[in-house]
Amino acid sequence: MAFIVYKKFGKQEYAYEMESYRDPETKKPRHRQKYLGVVVDKEKGIFEKRREKTEKKEKQILDYGDSYIVSEITKQLPVMNVMRNVFGEWFNTLLALIFHRIIDGSAMCHAENWYNSNYVRVLFPDAKISSQEISRFMAYLGDESVHRAFFSSYIPTVCEGKTGVLIDSTGLPNEIDMPITDWGHHNGGIAMETRLILAVEKGSEQPLYFRYVAGNIGDVSTLANTIDEMKRNGITTAYTLIDAGYYSEDNLKLLFGAEIDFLIRIPANRTVYKNIITENGDIEDFKYAVKYDKRCLFVKEIEVTLYNEHTAYAYLVLDPERRGREISKTVLNAKETQKTPVEVDFMNCGKFILLSSEKLETTEVVPLYYMRQIAERMFCIAKDDLNILPLRTHSEVNFKGFMLLVFLSLILCCAVKSRLGKDISIDKAVSILKPLRCKVYENSVVPNEVNKKQRLIFEATDVVVPKISGV
Repeated sequence: MAFIVYKKFGKQEYAYEMESYRDPETKKPRHRQKYLGVVVDKEKGIFEKRREKTEKKEKQILDYGDSYIVSEITKQLPVMNVMRNVFGEWFNTLLALIFHRIIDGSAMCHAENWYNSNYVRVLFPDAKISSQEISRFMAYLGDESVHRAFFSSYIPTVCEGKTGVLIDSTGLPNEIDMPITDWGHHNGGIAMETRLILAVEKGSEQPLYFRYVAGNIGDVSTLANTIDEMKRNGITTAYTLIDAGYYSEDNLKLLFGAEIDFLIRIPANRTVYKNIITENGDIEDFKYAVKYDKRCLFVKEIEVTLYNEHTAYAYLVLDPERRGREISKTVLNAKETQKTPVEVDFMNCGKFILLSSEKLETTEVVPLYYMRQIAERMFCIAKDDLNILPLRTHSEVNFKGFMLLVFLSLILCCAVKSRLGKDISIDKAVSILKPLRCKVYENSVVPNEVNKKQRLIFEATDVVVPKISGV
């Protein structure tokens, strides 16, 4: 079935004939596109092809495929309108730098050279990305009023009213001379760092909010201020998933008092953890067996009273496969250190305990807790796909501006990764699509022919490459 669609590029409107068909290999619906020409009279269906005229005035050849697909995937996101309204005259500069971070990822001192050879200069023609302008822009982004303006407009596009939030943190090693850089102790290591705290909306799995603290401030001390900051920015937390680093009496009382439901892992050094392990040796009973993915786990619910006033539910989880690995590791380590049999403790092997403020189905508690990995995955995207390390800023205001740039890049990057699917990484897509170039004329852009690998990526993301488009 064929129909006509219209696209507007700049001030000019173009007509394309679209034909739907079913791909015999993938069994998915696809579209073929045929360029009809510039719209002369839409009602009468009069179009004019002007390619022959523009070809005589070729201006340059640019890298096209990588930035074109990012643009097509992200241009309809609600956050794009938010950024256009909030950042105003800086919008083109912001988007050019975001695209540079997603596609190229090199230091921003190289952004201008990249911009001049890429289709982004057509997409965002007024971008100011000389080194001096970027420094000025980072200072602008670091202004607290800019952050407030952005979040007040952005948050309603992600959630309204009370919402579920995943909260996690990661270290950003750096040697920048500023108050928020200090020695941090995390995961058995010590480094000069700043802690980045990220909140992700549970339902949509979108980045929701961020803040940062000095590296020497532990997670346990940041939860109250994080929830308070989010509330002042319009996020009312109804439910939160948090890791063991946030477990403390003060934090649990805070969550109970604010009527925020939660799910958290209990650290193994806590008395309540040791008591539950000791008193529930029957965990491997068949009645506690549940299916998780393609594995069998044992999950037992134990009602507990915390601080003599709050009822909660502890879920003792045993993973038989993990238990086998940990027992083997414990035995080998004991042999090497010449421990006696009495000193070897298998009690905790393969076990962990989750604490919930509300009663949950034992089949749901582990999948729910592992949703917290969404935040961890976003840290991986920021560090691996967006190349935020090493940090190169030289002041706290520029650091804060850079963090907002990273946060905005993360929103768009997550949308791109979602459309690409699990089998195609952003790096792979960029490397395949970058060789697709375009010729820029006075009033139009003409992409080169798409090869097979490029076509498969465009089809997988439902992105149509036009024969010609306007400038």
